[in-house]
Amino acid sequence: WARVQNNLGGAYANLPRGDRGENLSRAILCHEYALRVFTETDFPQDWARAQNNLGNAYANLPRGDRGENLARAIEHFKNALRVFTETGYPQDWARAENNLGNAYAEIPSGRRSENLARAIECYNNALRVRTELDFPEEWAGTENNLGNAYVNLSSGDRGENLSLAITRFENALRVYTETAYPNEHRRVTRNLARAREELAVLRSK
Repeated sequence: WARVQNNLGGAYANLPRGDRGENLSRAILCHEYALRVFTETDFPQDWARAQNNLGNAYANLPRGDRGENLARAIEHFKNALRVFTETGYPQDWARAENNLGNAYAEIPSGRRSENLARAIECYNNALRVRTELDFPEEWAGTENNLGNAYVNLSSGDRGENLSLAITRFENALRVYTETAYPNEHRRVTRNLARAREELAVLRSK
């Protein structure tokens, strides 16, 4: 029953039609139902997966207070990481670290630079497992996330942050080719162009 509830939550979260907020609210309810049975003590791996799913649902929820939703997402991702260790579950650990980084990068409250520094730490953690050789698609996604975090980081040297961002976007484009990943290629190319343009303006002053 709990496994079906968790799967049902995943289906609602990925449903492309209907009201997005309503679908995600249903997904949250299903994952919470699953956690009535999937306890950390009795079913640690299932519990952690449901926690990660809940984190994603709250992170993408378009209704309610954005900061509160992301704070809940962060809590659930951290819960998942209690079970998904780098040693025991490396791929699940890297996924949860990447998700946690995304939540920190988007949270609107608190100190923006501190949140982005935490996001950068999470992305770098994920890249210990998500290598270009073993997991190229996931690696490229996390590299792009790192690039965005550096672009938005206001602390430290602005030129250095932009240079780091450019390197990350260029890395991502090694995998996100126009032929294989046209949508991702366009998105990262735009990110790269903006970072290069801002760095050029900065250096011209």
